[in-house]
Formats: sequence, structure tokens, C-alpha cells
Amino acid sequence: MNIDERIERRLDHESGTGVLLDLDAVSPVSHPESPVGRGAAIERLLDAFAPAFSGSLPPSVYVHGPKGSGKSAVVSALFDRLATRSAPRRAILTSTRAAEPTLPEFVYVDARRAATRFRLYRAVLAAVTNEPVPDHGVETDELAASLRDAVDTGPDVVVAVDHTNEPETPSPGTVVDWLTDAAGRVVPACLGRDPVETVDWNPDVTVEFSAYRRHVLVEVLTGRCSTGLGRDVLTHDQIREVVEWADGDAHDGLAAVAGAAIVAERAGASTVRPRDLDAGIEAVPQPGVALGRVLGLSESRRRLLYELVTLSAAERSSVSVATEAVAARETVDLSASTVRRVLYELADAGLIDRVTASRSEGKGRPPSRLVPRFPILVYRELFDRLSWSN
Repeated sequence: MNIDERIERRLDHESGTGVLLDLDAVSPVSHPESPVGRGAAIERLLDAFAPAFSGSLPPSVYVHGPKGSGKSAVVSALFDRLATRSAPRRAILTSTRAAEPTLPEFVYVDARRAATRFRLYRAVLAAVTNEPVPDHGVETDELAASLRDAVDTGPDVVVAVDHTNEPETPSPGTVVDWLTDAAGRVVPACLGRDPVETVDWNPDVTVEFSAYRRHVLVEVLTGRCSTGLGRDVLTHDQIREVVEWADGDAHDGLAAVAGAAIVAERAGASTVRPRDLDAGIEAVPQPGVALGRVLGLSESRRRLLYELVTLSAAERSSVSVATEAVAARETVDLSASTVRRVLYELADAGLIDRVTASRSEGKGRPPSRLVPRFPILVYRELFDRLSWSN
């Protein structure tokens, strides 16, 4: 955050412009420039990449830990900082050192948005070259050749690929194969939730993240709320209540806080009331799915999920009723059979639960209803804002 942004936020706080001043600041899919409470993990990552600081190729790295433990926030912020230092520097001639080593390129890629070889190559190539990279009309092998040329004529490249081994993303082993097939001087750094002994890859170094301790998560939420919410909108006791409920998961804690602020804002309240906080917590399923997985889906599937979560309770009473209601929306240009098929696919992917509805007196299997497994309030707000901006 630059100085002008800080001044504007302070003016917003002083003028009392509302409960929710900046959704991004408290959104679980946004990461701060300087993550809080993960100094030890940052040091372990810097230790792993230390050879790069002296001009050598660093080892491959696998970062793992549970949802909401700060992996993405730390690695994306660290790579962003390292990327600014990757440009070749002018040699400084001294009696003891002829030249200062050139750092590799550090590139962060989200596998949720680069789940294929083509998308991965394109994302890395766009980061290491100033030339425009085509989004279509070119073969994957052509992109691989372009990436190989870029690496061969420039510094080494360290590529962090986040969110591997999810239902919609490739495994670490697949990512490593894709990268090594494209260029020999690319060092992979994969991120995922699964322990290293369960993945299809044997990295040189492993860095494990654990769930946030309660006092650290209090600090994380307090810092995010100080810039995202109005002054005194959320009390310290309320933050501690969210932290106790979130059980070390920053994603869920932020989703609950953001959801509570959204409810309070819509009700015209000046603070987050107890009932607003209850609503914010209730809108975050546990165990649940990270909101980033939903936002990484195709536009059509995001639309179907949006229409599903905006249905009334009666319209979601069964899969059949929900299917007909979604297909009838003017914004949905799909048949009811297609809507049903996609909703079932989303359920198979774990984004929706099929919950058995109350048993009827008739014969046969009782109907089931669809229950989203991601933070509904925050998703609706993000989707609405994105739609308006487009």
C-alpha cells in the first residue's frame, strides 16, 4: 500500500463512510504486501533460495500446509519482492569481487488459472519476456520453444506454482514434468496441502506451514480489519470470537469477518452487531472449500454457482427445483438438463454438497438439495462487484 492509499483510507476512517471500506483488505482471496506472523516460514524459504543470492541454481522446493495457513500469501509476496531484484545489475569492480551475481527470475503462477501445459507456459513466458504472448492461435509446443529460448538467453528462472493437486489442478509431479520439458534451467517450487510423502514428486527441500496460532491469527485479522473496515466497526472480543471459531484458518476467519461486514453494511448498521457476526460465521461452511477454487472456475460455472446461492430456501429445496429455478434465470442460457449436469459435476468436485432432504411419505429415494461448501456472502459480493465493473 503506498502513502496516498494510506492517507485515503485514514480519511475514510475519520469521515465514517461505512462499515466496509475496502473488501479487498478483508477478502480471503486477497493477500497483503507484507504477511503477518510468518517470519519463520519466510526465513526457511530464504534459506532454500540462498544459493541464488550467490549466483548458483537453488534447489527445488515443495511448500505444504493446511488451507488458510498463509502459504499463498507468503510465497506470492516473497516472489514479488525477489522479482524486483532479478534484473541484471551493473558489475562493481573491486579488489575482492569482480561482479555482483545476477539473481534468477522469480515467477509466481496460480495453477487454478494455469491448469494446463499451455496456460502454465503462457503465464511463465509472460513473466520473463517483454514481448506480447498470444492467448490463442498458437500450439503448446510453440510456447514451450519460446519459453526455452527466453530462458536460454536470460537468467535462470524459479517458478512457484500454487494450489497444485486440487481437483481442478495438476499434481506437483505433472507441473515439474511440464516445466522441465520446456527448459532445463527452470527450478520448480510447488505449493499444495498434501504432505510431501503423499505427492508424486521428490523435491530437494520441503517447507511446512502449520495452522495459525490463535494470538497470531488475532494479529492477522486485526491488521486486515484496520484497513478494510471503519473505525470501531468490529470489537476485539468479536475478533477473538472469530479466531476461536476459525481454529487457525485465516481464510475462514477473513471470510467470516467480511461476510459479517457485508450483512451489516446492507442493513445500514454502523457497526457489526452480534447477529451480523453470527450470519457471517454461518455463511462459511466448515470444513469448506477455499473461495479461490470457485473464482478459478470458468465464467459459465461461476455464473451457475452465483445463481444457485441467490435462490431462496424454497427454490433450493431439492436438486430438481433448484435446477429449474436456475435454468429459468434470464442470465442463464442453458437447458435444465445441462444445468443439472454441471451442478452434479460441481458436486463431484466437492464445491457443493448433495444433502438428503427431509424424507417424504412416498416411496423411492428421498430428494436431495444442494448446499454450497464455500463462503456464500463473500462470493456473492465479489461476483456482483466484478459484474458491475465489467
